[in-house]
Amino acid sequence: MKPFKKILFIDIVVLVGCFFLIWTLSTGFNFLIPNATDYVKSLPLALMYTTLVGVLIVLGTVILFLPRMKKQ
Repeated sequence: MKPFKKILFIDIVVLVGCFFLIWTLSTGFNFLIPNATDYVKSLPLALMYTTLVGVLIVLGTVILFLPRMKKQ
């Protein structure tokens, strides 16, 4: 696996994990109680914060790994 694909795979796994963590926290810790309205109400908030985390992950990856790739 090429380094770029490894980094992309790790970023996607972290982003999916962050989505479910943010979604769990935004439901008010009632994630396992079957109340569909909590899931639906908290979904836009979870998606918004996950997008923000995704942007930060991409910026961090670019800042960390772009200078190394130029030197090689």
